[in-house]
Amino acid sequence: MRDVLIPRAIRAIDVSRTLREERRQLVEHRDQIVADLRLAILESAMVRTEIKARRDDEDN
Repeated sequence: MRDVLIPRAIRAIDVSRTLREERRQLVEHRDQIVADLRLAILESAMVRTEIKARRDDEDN
């Protein structure tokens, strides 16, 4: 019975290790996407502010 459990345990450990690595990669990918989105939002806000300032200058 013990001989059967050892390979199953080793396989479970390997699968767990693989899943942890996949999760780590997904978290890194998600973090990069969030950072890119934040930068895009910041750039968009900067452009809107600049456009508004130019329009205000033209009106004065």
